[in-house]
Amino acid sequence: MKKTLPYQNHACLILIFIYVILSGCAAYKATGHNPSGSGLKFIKKLSNYSEGRFQNIDSSGIDLKKAGWAKIFKTLRDRPANIRPPAPLPVVKSDLNTAYKKPTVIWFGHSTFLIKTAKANILVDPNFSSYAGPTSWFVKAFDGSEVYSVKDLPPIDVLLISHDHYDHLDYKTVKQLQSKVKHVVVPMGIGSHFRYWGYAADQVHELNWHQSYQLPSGLSVTITPSRHESGRLLAKQKTLWGSFVIQMDNYKLFYSGDSGYGRHYKQIGKQYGPFDLAIMECGQYNKLWPRNHMFPEQTAQAAEDLKAQMILPVHWGKFAESNHPWNESVKRLLPAADALQIPVTIPQLGQPYSVGNAPLRVHWFD
Repeated sequence: MKKTLPYQNHACLILIFIYVILSGCAAYKATGHNPSGSGLKFIKKLSNYSEGRFQNIDSSGIDLKKAGWAKIFKTLRDRPANIRPPAPLPVVKSDLNTAYKKPTVIWFGHSTFLIKTAKANILVDPNFSSYAGPTSWFVKAFDGSEVYSVKDLPPIDVLLISHDHYDHLDYKTVKQLQSKVKHVVVPMGIGSHFRYWGYAADQVHELNWHQSYQLPSGLSVTITPSRHESGRLLAKQKTLWGSFVIQMDNYKLFYSGDSGYGRHYKQIGKQYGPFDLAIMECGQYNKLWPRNHMFPEQTAQAAEDLKAQMILPVHWGKFAESNHPWNESVKRLLPAADALQIPVTIPQLGQPYSVGNAPLRVHWFD
């Protein structure tokens, strides 16, 4: 048997030590940087910021007194066997440089999707990593959901981020995207993360609820309220969260971001609707946090409140962040939306859906 020389053992230990240090540095960098200095002074003057944090229209978060830590721990521990797909997910490999006459959505799993219009490419909440967290030790992606990477993407005219939780704002992905992105539009405070990670100050546009940014192409993006929270470390709600109204080529789309159900949907529908397509959160719900995420039946009701002509459900299909079966959300959404006579399109990962077309309803998720 061949012996390992002492210096070889030492070399291995040194390499492991270097890996741990570098991993730790990357994880620290991934946590980002909350607003400070003049940026924080500006934020403190906003009407939806008080008591040292951004505030929801309606309350959010887990009611710890009602839930109790024991119940929370039990919920996270007692996960069903089918919380993850039994086999790799089917994926359609599309050419993302293809041009479309009508706005076309390509969904990549969870809340990552590309909207291609006649004049612009819009990328939303991109996470092309195999995990959701500061390091790869955290929530693992489903098998088959990692076919696409940043290299497959076309040049991005505008990058939209709904809030700064790791499954929506992935450090590794946005660093890889940096050379491809022209503009970044984010809720207030999230620009601090991007500037900390090397994006140019004039490249990042921070908006409060009901503020808009218009690109030279005529594309208009408005940030609207959602019922959620923010935070990448212990401090919560130091940056804002939101939904998006996207207008282009005589079409109007809505993206919910992460949100519990609330009165904001009717307000948005009244002020900005109707919508040709509503891309809606539909997954990671739990009775312990009903104020942060919608149950599927509420997703259907929210779409009706918005006056949406079609629903495309997201926030599922890549990560398991609650304890319901991986495909339960869309199976519950379909009858709820049918009862309200709202069509639902459920494309496969990577399958283009053009706004105004008949819904894609092949049950690939059964």
